[in-house]
Amino acid sequence: MAYTPSMESAANRHYNDAVLLQNNQRRDNAGYHFGLAAECAVKHVLARDCGLRPHDDAWWAHFPHLRNDSLLYINSRQGAELRKLLEAPAYMQEWNVTMRYADNGAIDAARLQRWQTQANQALGLFY
Repeated sequence: MAYTPSMESAANRHYNDAVLLQNNQRRDNAGYHFGLAAECAVKHVLARDCGLRPHDDAWWAHFPHLRNDSLLYINSRQGAELRKLLEAPAYMQEWNVTMRYADNGAIDAARLQRWQTQANQALGLFY
C-alpha cells in the first residue's frame, strides 16, 4: 500500500508519541520520536517555504545529514527562521536514526529534554 506523505501530520504524531513515552519513563523511544518529529517538522517547513519535494534527497535524509542537506535548500527570507535553528551547533546534536538499535538506558534525561525542546522549536515554525 502506498502512503501519501504528510510531514506536518507525521511531525505532530511523532511528537505526541514521544511525550506519551516520556511520561511513561521510556526515554530511549521518546528520544527517538522527538528526533523524528524534528526531522518531519524541518522537512515540512522546507517543503512549504523552500520547495522541497519527495523526490529530493533531503526528503529522506536523517540527522545529522539532514542539517547540511536542509541548509542547501534555504535561499530566501522565508527560510530564515529554519536556517537560524539549523545553524545552531547543538541542534539535534547526538541524535541519529541508528539509535533505534541502542541498548536500553542509552538516553539520559538531560539529552531527552534538549531534544524535546529542539523538536518543539521546529514544530513552532509551522505557525
